[in-house]
Amino acid sequence: MKALLKLILISSLFSLSACSSLMKAKQSETDTTASSEKLSSETSPEYQDFDLNKDTLYDLLVAEVAVQRQEFNITLLNYIQQARMTRDLGVVKRAVNAAQYMKDMEAIKEMAILWVDIKPDSIPAHQLLTYQYSLSREYEQAMQHIEKIIELGGDARVDGLAVSSSALPLEDKEAILLLYQSLYAKYPNNHEIGYSYALTQRNLKEYDAALEIIEPILNAAPEFEAASVLKANVLYDKGQLEEAIEYAGDKFDDFPSNHNLGRLYATMLIENKQLDDAEEVFYSLLTKYPQASRLKLSHAIVMLENKKVEEASAAFEQLIDSNQHANEAYYYLARIADSQGNFNDAIDLYQKVSAGVHYEVSLERSSFLMVHNEQQDEMLNRLAELRKKPGASPLKLWLLEVKLLSSAGETDRMNASLNAAIQAFPEDDQLLYARAMNREADDDLAGMEQDLRKLIELNPNNAIAINALGYTLADRTDRTQEAFELIQKALALKPNNPAILDSMGWVLYRLKQNKEALVFLFKAFQQFQDGEVAAHLGEVLWSLNQTTEARDVWSNVLRKYPEHEVLLETINRLDPELLIIIENPPTEDEQATNKETSSASTPETEQVTPEAPKE
Repeated sequence: MKALLKLILISSLFSLSACSSLMKAKQSETDTTASSEKLSSETSPEYQDFDLNKDTLYDLLVAEVAVQRQEFNITLLNYIQQARMTRDLGVVKRAVNAAQYMKDMEAIKEMAILWVDIKPDSIPAHQLLTYQYSLSREYEQAMQHIEKIIELGGDARVDGLAVSSSALPLEDKEAILLLYQSLYAKYPNNHEIGYSYALTQRNLKEYDAALEIIEPILNAAPEFEAASVLKANVLYDKGQLEEAIEYAGDKFDDFPSNHNLGRLYATMLIENKQLDDAEEVFYSLLTKYPQASRLKLSHAIVMLENKKVEEASAAFEQLIDSNQHANEAYYYLARIADSQGNFNDAIDLYQKVSAGVHYEVSLERSSFLMVHNEQQDEMLNRLAELRKKPGASPLKLWLLEVKLLSSAGETDRMNASLNAAIQAFPEDDQLLYARAMNREADDDLAGMEQDLRKLIELNPNNAIAINALGYTLADRTDRTQEAFELIQKALALKPNNPAILDSMGWVLYRLKQNKEALVFLFKAFQQFQDGEVAAHLGEVLWSLNQTTEARDVWSNVLRKYPEHEVLLETINRLDPELLIIIENPPTEDEQATNKETSSASTPETEQVTPEAPKE
């Protein structure tokens, strides 16, 4: 077999025409000799001998030529075919490599099963099958191979399933937990299994159970670093921050080179506002791992949080110069420039963030700053170019454009962008709703109704759209009965939504059912004390001659929202004197005089607040 692999390697160096000549020569030889000759006895004993017939040689040579031509599907097909026929481990391993390169999970699993069948005591084969069965969520089979590796005395990497379970659905976590529980009962002295069992408990948020498992393991094996990290994590998860910090600090003294423990310890210190201590931990780790780019980034971020702007900036620039975490570094440098009012520099730096978790916020912030600098044209051109790029999210970019133009008060441009966006995405609910609200603000009620009815047609259970249409009809038309029916449907879909409760109260008021209206408006006000709800509640209270309560509601909310148009219009229409009082509050002497006069003429009473009406 070694001779064959050597032949394959040599053959792959020739051009395709040379391979063709070689094929003809070898075929003539093997026609007469290969069927009766076996490979040399020097072949490794782990390989199974097989006949070097012309079909085998042809398939393997084709596979190698396909590698040179990057036709990897042909490579994989030929290796799998010959692995099945010859059951040669060398060919099986080549097939595994090809399948892994092609990310063909089924082929990897098939070849791994064949590998175990040929050589049952092969630890790498069992490790590979453990991983493949884990990927396909066949956890019981995966655990069987873990147990086999343990029996063979190899590294079973038993925590693999436990680590992966953190991102799995609940039922998968529970299934994996039961398997670890069973395995730990069988091997109670295997600390790796116990650790994995405890880790799965943590992933299920069973923190006390995790501690109950991990404590005796740490008592028996205090040098087990991963178990110490797990205990610190569990204490942190439980919300016992002080205890977790104390424990992690002690263990970091014991294991000062443990990267994971150090990062966890520093994270907890940051949360506890111990920034100097956190910075010291990262510095300590960097002395041991000077090339660890993630540690460099974390250290720079902590310095920035600790108001060491110059040192942090230098660290971020070093990361950029070494092409390490450049996107994150550009983002934080942009934030520094932004906070210092250097908006042009901030725009340039934000725009250099090309990917990663900070990309979208950088795009939005840089676009906003361009609008702030009255660079609307440049902003629009940039967003238009980004929409053309492969892998872009044009819908998000349209929504951002509309949002920015709205904030800039560019109504005409915003309308044009909305229309263009809806032409590209005619059924997007965010765009349709935004245009509907825009049309309502422009007094285009017919256009608003058209967009909202399309939304409702696309999703008959869209409570927000149904409520918006119902409220507008109640507030701005005489179609109050139709409005009531729409709001009633929206309320059935979202019975506790304060906006819909407010709408129901308002339409009932328009239908002259004031007491019934008060019930819904009070519920809405309890949840959401904004200007419009306060205006509606106060108006209904006023209509019921509860003027003191109405004034209390209006004056309290007006202090929070002094420029709320609906609230100001309502007060000015019903109680204009209140605005004068709020704008010109009495002096302390006047308040004292009023209090004396009031106490002389009337008995002392408690401050009046609106009470919940009976339903």
